[in-house]
Amino acid sequence: RPAAAMAAGPAQMAQLTQLLQQTVGGQRQNMQDAEKELRQAETRPGFGLVLLQLLRDANVHPGTRQAGGIYFKNYIRRLWSVESAVGCIADADKQAIKQHLLSLMLAAPRQVQIQLAAGLEEISITDYPAEWPSLLPEIVQNLKTSQDLAVLKGTMETAHTVFLKFRNQGRSVELLKEIKYTVQLFQETHLTVFKAVCQQIVSGALPPEGLVGYFEMMKATIGAFYSLNVVDLPEFFEDHREEYFKGFLELLKFQNAAVAGSGDQPGLQEQVKAAICECFQLYTDKYQEEFSPFLLVCVKDVWELLVGLDQQEKNDQVVAKGIHFLSSAASTRWQQSPFEDHSILSSICEKVVFPNIILRNSDAEMFEDNPSEYIRRDMEGADQETRRRSSMDLVKAMGQLNEAKVTEILVNYVKALMDQARQVAPERAERFKDACIYLVIALVVRGQTQREGVTVTNQNVDINAFFTSLVAPELTGPDPIGTKPILRASCLKFITVFRNQLPREQVGAVLPAVCQHVTADSPVVHTYAAICLEKLITVRDKNGQGQAAWRYDPASMGSHLLQVVDPMLQIIASMKGIAMNEYLMRAIARIFTFLKQVGAQKGLTTLTPLAQILMAVSSNPSNPVFNHNLFEAIASIVKVCVPVQPDAVENALLPSLGQILERNIVDFLPYTFQILGLLLDAAPNARPLYQDLFARLLNVELWRAQANVPGLVRLLRAYFAKHAAFGQLLQTHMQAILERFQFVLCNRKTEGVAFDFLNAMYTHLPVELIQPHFKTLLTVLLTRLQGGKSSKYQRDFVVSCSLLMHRNATNMLPTGLNEIQSGLLGNLLANVWPPVISMSLRLDERKVCVIGLAKLMALDEVRQNAQVLQSCCQGLVHLLGLLPSATASVEEPDDDEVPADGGGVLEYEVSFSKLRNTDLPGAASGLAPDVPDMHVAAKAILRPVLGGVVAQLAHSNEHLQPLARFLQ
Repeated sequence: RPAAAMAAGPAQMAQLTQLLQQTVGGQRQNMQDAEKELRQAETRPGFGLVLLQLLRDANVHPGTRQAGGIYFKNYIRRLWSVESAVGCIADADKQAIKQHLLSLMLAAPRQVQIQLAAGLEEISITDYPAEWPSLLPEIVQNLKTSQDLAVLKGTMETAHTVFLKFRNQGRSVELLKEIKYTVQLFQETHLTVFKAVCQQIVSGALPPEGLVGYFEMMKATIGAFYSLNVVDLPEFFEDHREEYFKGFLELLKFQNAAVAGSGDQPGLQEQVKAAICECFQLYTDKYQEEFSPFLLVCVKDVWELLVGLDQQEKNDQVVAKGIHFLSSAASTRWQQSPFEDHSILSSICEKVVFPNIILRNSDAEMFEDNPSEYIRRDMEGADQETRRRSSMDLVKAMGQLNEAKVTEILVNYVKALMDQARQVAPERAERFKDACIYLVIALVVRGQTQREGVTVTNQNVDINAFFTSLVAPELTGPDPIGTKPILRASCLKFITVFRNQLPREQVGAVLPAVCQHVTADSPVVHTYAAICLEKLITVRDKNGQGQAAWRYDPASMGSHLLQVVDPMLQIIASMKGIAMNEYLMRAIARIFTFLKQVGAQKGLTTLTPLAQILMAVSSNPSNPVFNHNLFEAIASIVKVCVPVQPDAVENALLPSLGQILERNIVDFLPYTFQILGLLLDAAPNARPLYQDLFARLLNVELWRAQANVPGLVRLLRAYFAKHAAFGQLLQTHMQAILERFQFVLCNRKTEGVAFDFLNAMYTHLPVELIQPHFKTLLTVLLTRLQGGKSSKYQRDFVVSCSLLMHRNATNMLPTGLNEIQSGLLGNLLANVWPPVISMSLRLDERKVCVIGLAKLMALDEVRQNAQVLQSCCQGLVHLLGLLPSATASVEEPDDDEVPADGGGVLEYEVSFSKLRNTDLPGAASGLAPDVPDMHVAAKAILRPVLGGVVAQLAHSNEHLQPLARFLQ
């Protein structure tokens, strides 16, 4: 039983039970009231422990326990990362939760266990292992001592979940330490469990229900193996690899109906075999020398596995993973490679590639009946691996080392398929031609990026000839666009994939046909037409100076692009085909972003239907990617139209945005704040709405939702910029504004946004508004800095201080630092500034760092401290790029690509995603738009006061000579 720290009174338990019952009671008002009460209670000490005690109590109704589990998970997600601020979980509660969570989770019913496991994973991401040293010993102890299969399985699943963090972190000293600690404590137990579970499975002695439990445990055990081997090969796993691979190969051959899937659902047997193929691929990619003794037998067994599997969808995952392993092996040089033989390559093409690249009946049914899933699986970079995409990857992989052989084999296949297509029934011919297009894509593509598309091609295949002979005739021919939808979709995909390689003239010839396909009844066809247009207008070519320029210009494309806007809006508004079609909405956003002024008039009339769609989906905003693209479309039009016609834009949008705020539609709030910020920036006269809204924006509940924070900061920035209109309002609420800043700063997940908030204040607010609160503000920043914060925090701190020096003429920063502690400025310049100055900085960050540092160096207290001054001079040499052998590191601006997922998270908390179009034209010059040339600006500040001093320092320090020459 948990310790006494978990004890809660009957009244507390009864109240919590009642509130949780209300959250799932179905009555909207009661649900909202209960949620509000719980939110108020969750920041009180002991709340999490009472919640855990309720989850442990078997007498509580199962539905209430499940609601409590969901609430616990979201409570952890919201508050665990919040540090030392109002609304965080007390340290004592955190320790008690970590002490009891695993044991409670293992004893809980399955539905509650899933939620607690998600909460445990969230905690482990930030706290394991340094701040949760008891977790791994508890896991190991359970695995060593428990006789209960459910406990053993739950414990291994927990280990697998905790170790997942190792898979997606960049290699670092800290990460290697964490893995080393984990491996040393866990390695022997892991091998013991793996061998024991493997032995139980292959013995054939287990009853069906026992076999299911052991397979679930094996799945987690293999997952942990992958995570512990993903960064480096630990010595223990290298020494015992024979035992692991022996077990893997036995499991690949194992068959039992009790753990097999059925229909389109993979079973545990398929999942375990897929996970084993992933481990083979990991060793092939990273540890060739250690894997080479097992290569031939693993390739042989996976080959036999693939050839022996039928076309049922339950096998799709294991087929995809198996093909990925073969791809990895085929693209790697081995002393004894099975992929050199022409007959083996031909056999792979015949028995693995072709059967898996041609559409099955189930795929054609998905094309018609579930078009959104078909598109999702077929898209570039989709997360779900399909048979077709894996087969295409295998073709590319085999071609890396045997391009001529593989090209010859598959070009002959394509010719044979085209010949067959002329002799079979139309439906079969359509499938054959479709397969030809995908085979050609697989054969030709040798390198691509999500942003640029295909960049490297196989020169042995003439794609222009293929385009002319098959693709163009199918799109422009006399047949109605409702015929042969699968082939039309493939032809559109071909143009999308090879948008860089197809000449402008060829694309121009089929462009009207592509636009016409936006009106096709088939959801896949009209969606692929929209994607094709969206991708075409992003194509860029390098000019003679190596600069990228758009291949297509708005003037020539405008008439074609504007004619597809209304059909796409009609499809979306009517929910025809794919409800809330995110691809069509993204195409609309891209079109107006591309056309700019050419599309301004049409854009203004488009705002009204977009606002109507916004209201229509607001009752159930279930697709976060569509939501993102909808607001992106609105923002792209607003950005172009609002500077010229602010009233017309506000009239079209403010009623809808006002309703979103009034009804508190949480999915839309992060975007609404950004659009309002853009509107307020452009408004010549601020409407009363903005006065009325301001106090509500500071409501602490809005700031607790992390998704709202960047949008709120964007909107407050607009208020700050218009401080002349809102001066009294800002002065009245300045204390609350700074409290929200502190709240954002003290949450690890929003810390970066806190500096956007601070920089907006420094940039726009008059000094008299900040001055009375500045010492407190500075103390908060320094306390966080002293707490050993990350290098990113140091960077943000230095850039922000530099911005203040640049913007403020009253030396508020050095005065404030001296009030806190004498000599503090020199200490910071000596210890915090140098590592930041050597980091990779954006150009605007470098500008403010140069100006800020130059102004600090001109101060008497810095100028008279030789050691600090030398350090500052060396920093300037780097920032100004004065050394001939090196240039200062400059971060390129982020790619303007909309996130593939729109930034959405499909669970209980809305994710934030920044819209690309929420700054007015010309406002994208960052922190220092008033500094066109930082060299000129730095010289103007330094030469009058430091020219001679730097020249003297350079006599004894050759590293400073470039700066001395610069100031002459």
